[in-house]
Amino acid sequence: MSLSAQEIAQFDRNGFIGPFDVYPRGEMLSRLPDLRLSLLDRASAAYGLDEAGPIANYDRHLDVDFLDAHVRRPEIIDRLRYILGDDLLCWRTEFFAKYPGDEGTDWHQSRNLAIGGGIPQLVATEPHPRYPDIFLTLAVWTAFTDATIENGCMQYVPGSHRHIYFDDLRPMRWEPERIGRNMRNGVPRGLYGYDTREIQVDPVWDPDQCEPVTVEMRAGQCMISWEATMHGSLPNITREQTRMAFVARYVPTNVRIYPTQHRLDEYGGIADLKNWRAVLVSGEDRSGYNRVGAGPFV
Repeated sequence: MSLSAQEIAQFDRNGFIGPFDVYPRGEMLSRLPDLRLSLLDRASAAYGLDEAGPIANYDRHLDVDFLDAHVRRPEIIDRLRYILGDDLLCWRTEFFAKYPGDEGTDWHQSRNLAIGGGIPQLVATEPHPRYPDIFLTLAVWTAFTDATIENGCMQYVPGSHRHIYFDDLRPMRWEPERIGRNMRNGVPRGLYGYDTREIQVDPVWDPDQCEPVTVEMRAGQCMISWEATMHGSLPNITREQTRMAFVARYVPTNVRIYPTQHRLDEYGGIADLKNWRAVLVSGEDRSGYNRVGAGPFV
């Protein structure tokens, strides 16, 4: 489950790589009913429902055993080590469900994970020897159902990780009435109530002028990408297919996570970070910058 020299070169050139098999398709689909039931039990969830709203299901790997095991899967971690090194933290996870009729996710990229609030959620303390000019945040997007062109699969723009098209340190207005109403060149694309055109570095630049790669995936496969790689997804034009994905985000242990924040304020929700923990998934935490533990109450 290593990456070959050719795959590393491809990743360095494009800013993304995959898909890779994490689970057999049948196993992934068979696990979904029990997983959905376990998500309903929020007794040990890191964030409450009342204020968190749409971000309440962030970081469910901290209380759901299957998701905890998922973020540590050798099929994922062995490959990440070839990119970022041995000492790795999983610092955040999110579900992305795209229901029938949902809009596509608009083009965006993030170097600081500051989209929405303009506050850097990550601060690097030292450059990576191989990637000194790239912010060291990897996203592993795993399809929990089949992801197709019809139900809203992912798209990536090769090479975009080396350019700043969107400045995520600029604040954006969250307006829920935008959801489902944003259009990008005739295609319904939005960002859950944000409009990424507000943070485009060049306001007249059209991201659709780039040549994206559209990636269909079967359930149980994953893509690995830099957060700084421009990406989005297509709308779900089906009538009865829900596309379900789970994204785990990883950084080296020498990155400071939420260095100035005590809460998250995103997508109309507020989550208190008192129960947040990073999870050590490989190597050692020699820096000691972050709260690290197996779950929210450890």
